[in-house]
Amino acid sequence: MGWTHFWQREISLPSDKFKNAMLDCRKIISAAQVELAGEDGTGDPVFTEDGIIFNGSSGMNCEPFIIKSYEPSRRSPARTFSYCKTEHLPYDICVQGVLIVLKHHLGNLIAVSSDGKEKDWKQAKQLCQKTLGYGNKFKIGRQDRAAKCG
Repeated sequence: MGWTHFWQREISLPSDKFKNAMLDCRKIISAAQVELAGEDGTGDPVFTEDGIIFNGSSGMNCEPFIIKSYEPSRRSPARTFSYCKTEHLPYDICVQGVLIVLKHHLGNLIAVSSDGKEKDWKQAKQLCQKTLGYGNKFKIGRQDRAAKCG
């Protein structure tokens, strides 16, 4: 059983909100001081107006974190579901921080849940609060796989 974070979001995210979130994500990643790589654990992470893609650096990576401004779904015409298993590797704080930022900027357009509890997000919330001035009020949603996958 892996350590995983989940999110359900609208298929198409407003470009201005996604861009602002992406810019804050860059700040969080820089402040976290964790070595990140591209999708496969090599190369550079991607932070653009169209998507955010990263993984831990080679040897300290698991599944990539991938979110794009537009992601079609086979199950729903309005929402899509994604997840990222990090196995508690160092880049986990970056995944948590990015999800906090996305929730802040996208509000009800995204729902975040996790294998972890609120206490497991304390460090990421503090990092966001210190770096961006928000994050302490973030609450993870109830993990309910049946609701997310349906």
